[in-house]
Amino acid sequence: MDQSRCITQAKEFTDTCMRHLVNFGLLFSFLALAITGAIAYLLPFSLSATQIHILAGAITIVLVILHLSARIPYFRKQTTKGKGGIRGQLLTLTILTCFLLYASIENLPPVSWLIEGSYESRNRKEIVRTSSLSDFLDPAPHRKLIVRDCREENASGLSLLLQFPEKLKEYPAVAVWAESTNGTMIETLYLEQSLAYSSKPLWKEYRTQRHHILPLWRHRYTLISGINPSGETDATSGATASHEYALDPYLQRGKGNEFILCVEINAPRDANHIYHDKLLGQPSLLYTALIEVDSDTKYFLMDLTGHGGGDAMETGNIQYDLDGFDSALNLHDLFLAKIES
Repeated sequence: MDQSRCITQAKEFTDTCMRHLVNFGLLFSFLALAITGAIAYLLPFSLSATQIHILAGAITIVLVILHLSARIPYFRKQTTKGKGGIRGQLLTLTILTCFLLYASIENLPPVSWLIEGSYESRNRKEIVRTSSLSDFLDPAPHRKLIVRDCREENASGLSLLLQFPEKLKEYPAVAVWAESTNGTMIETLYLEQSLAYSSKPLWKEYRTQRHHILPLWRHRYTLISGINPSGETDATSGATASHEYALDPYLQRGKGNEFILCVEINAPRDANHIYHDKLLGQPSLLYTALIEVDSDTKYFLMDLTGHGGGDAMETGNIQYDLDGFDSALNLHDLFLAKIES
């Protein structure tokens, strides 16, 4: 009898602990989902918030499974022996759920009304999406690897190694894009995530215009987005009949294709006796390489071409006079592109 009572009490204690664990776990995971969901809805993309949201979602799934497993008898009773009213409510709930799922997939009201109020929807014209075929790796704090695959037949891939001096205290903002030999942007391959979701991002704890940081890239991006750096629609921009804003056709072999690969970098707080702005300091620097897809050479070294100072913030014109630069010239260690066969 004592042994049976002890077993019963132990089971009751375990059930009580599990119930408290599930209840409070669901509360905390729900709060995490709600807070990170609100951040994702109202603010620019945050990798940290997304990671927390995903983790909280996974924990919630486990806790819900534990919660439901303890109430299987209840659900069995309601679905098999419940009154007609309960079954009617279940049918109504099922239909409503299916409708909301369909509305979410097709972006129909009321889901579309909700989405239109989100940060990404309100600012979609200034948010930069790089190619879905581009991958970014950071094998070390001072090293970035950007890889652009291609789905076209008989085409090459493209990879780019960006290596900075290890001793740098702050690494520069980076934009990488390809443009045609006549200077028209083809595709943005990489943009610093902190700059991708707002035209006035928080850069190194300060709010500043994105085209003040990377002016050369931003003016060329106008041709793709149709929105100039000031946020206004540019009526002169847009694709022409002979130009395609995708890198894939340029990567096809056997056609004599060539294009310009561009890297623009800008480090904060590198002012000197000529460039006095305490945040922006010396203007951005542009490195370029002519990529010849059919060349016997697979490797292309990127060379310093010019900078984004002077009137570049207003016009996007490359400035070639590098007088007055000092520490900014030491940001670059090795920028090397490779055509992948």
